[in-house]
Amino acid sequence: MFTTMLALILYQGQIVSTARIFEEAARALARGDYAAAQAGFEQVLRREPNHLGALGNLGVVHNRLEQPAQAVAIYRRALGLAPREAGLRLNLGLAYMKLENYAAARDQFAGLGSAQARELHAICQLQTGALEAATAALEELGAQPAASPAVLHFLALAYVKRGEQGRARAIFDELLARLPVAEAQYLEGRVWYEAALFERALESYRKAANANRALPGLALETGKTLVSLRDYEQAEAQLREALREDGRSLEGQYFLGALLVQQGRPREALALLESVRTRRPELWGTSYYLGKGKLALGEAGAALPLLEQAARRAPGEAAVQYQLARALNALGRKGEAAAAFARVARLRAAANAESIVMK
Repeated sequence: MFTTMLALILYQGQIVSTARIFEEAARALARGDYAAAQAGFEQVLRREPNHLGALGNLGVVHNRLEQPAQAVAIYRRALGLAPREAGLRLNLGLAYMKLENYAAARDQFAGLGSAQARELHAICQLQTGALEAATAALEELGAQPAASPAVLHFLALAYVKRGEQGRARAIFDELLARLPVAEAQYLEGRVWYEAALFERALESYRKAANANRALPGLALETGKTLVSLRDYEQAEAQLREALREDGRSLEGQYFLGALLVQQGRPREALALLESVRTRRPELWGTSYYLGKGKLALGEAGAALPLLEQAARRAPGEAAVQYQLARALNALGRKGEAAAAFARVARLRAAANAESIVMK
């Protein structure tokens, strides 16, 4: 009897302790202490592997830490326990969107019914090329009195992609009527950037800067646009400004690091790119620029595994194959280098100019 009571007391103590750990982790998440939150939820899961609350919140932690691949794995595990949980499906879709896997994200949002899910589903339709369906869905959402600026932004993008710039202009005018000038011009710039109309994007961003130079995100988007226009000096200035605003900006670190490698300044780039690679190891472009930078520094042995990783993930990228061939050649692996150079020729390297994008 005594043994049974002792076991019950220990068991109840375990339950109380696990609940307390969960509550403390939840408080840490609420105040933005993601390291403490992650440690707490993981401790809960070591005790109770099927603790749905810990799984869901751990996914949130990974998403906020810009670790969408880890978030996807956690949310999928949670959905295995609760396949009808709409909140988990929504968060899984958002994580897929961060990975730019819009087809997978679209499937998660389908049928959820909430206004947010319908917006996100339409955006994913647009990003996956279902232009007519996306436009119809966005028009319906945009006609609502409380339509979000994001819906109007993507509806304008849909019109631009359809060649209906007059209708897009009407959306831009609506944004100007509803939002401060800087915010409206910023959203217009995002549309032109996403449509690869970089001169127009830059014009909109400059108008936004005239209204509010300190608008969050403006320096980053202006820098990315200047990279696309190959105005590298001004791009660097804007990207450094973006990192002064937010030193952990993943895109800021990536684009500045890649730009520095492209400008022949790899030593300045390595710490930035290593930071990105630690947080988003699935981005093959980071491995590529790191490998290219190390190769420029005469470190072919360190460059090779990075370039091999990039080549596995992006076998059709001629620039990757070219740097891989150079690394193999520098290491005396002539036969493999010749094969890589042959792949470059097949990919028509001369006809495909390298550009810096998040990949």
